[in-house]
Amino acid sequence: NLSLLQVLDLSKDNIHGHLPIDFSHLQVLFAAENEFYGSIPESLGILQELKFLNLYDNKLTCTIPFAFANLSKLEHLNIGQNHIHGNIPSKLVSIIRLQFFSVEKNNLTDTLPDSLFNLSALQPLSFMTNQLTGHLPKDVGHFLPNLQSLAMSDNNFDGPFPPSFSNSTSLQT
Repeated sequence: NLSLLQVLDLSKDNIHGHLPIDFSHLQVLFAAENEFYGSIPESLGILQELKFLNLYDNKLTCTIPFAFANLSKLEHLNIGQNHIHGNIPSKLVSIIRLQFFSVEKNNLTDTLPDSLFNLSALQPLSFMTNQLTGHLPKDVGHFLPNLQSLAMSDNNFDGPFPPSFSNSTSLQT
């Protein structure tokens, strides 16, 4: 019986198929660099203990599930380098413990939700290589006091670079 499993590492195993989610006590799921395809299951939202989710470099073709908003203990979310499309849901603001967020190298469109910049625990934030538009809020540097790195290249952003970043003492060069 694996129902009490807390850590599952499937990384770099060339596993293909749909993502397994039937582990209610799971805290850590590494499933990067595989061949998982299809959608990220909405049932992921029932993993109330999940703190770390890495689905980087698979073949997932879906939108970002609204169920992520139920993962209140989540600290690390990496769904980069897939084929994820649509927008970044504003409901992600409910993941207040989120420290690492990467959606890089996908097919995301639309503007960044302002609520994303209310996640004050964020350290690295990467949404580079998508088709995102709009501009960053002018006070973004005040809202993300712990931000250490921001990767936003290869999108369709416009407008001035927010001067409030000069107040971000955590940013690294």
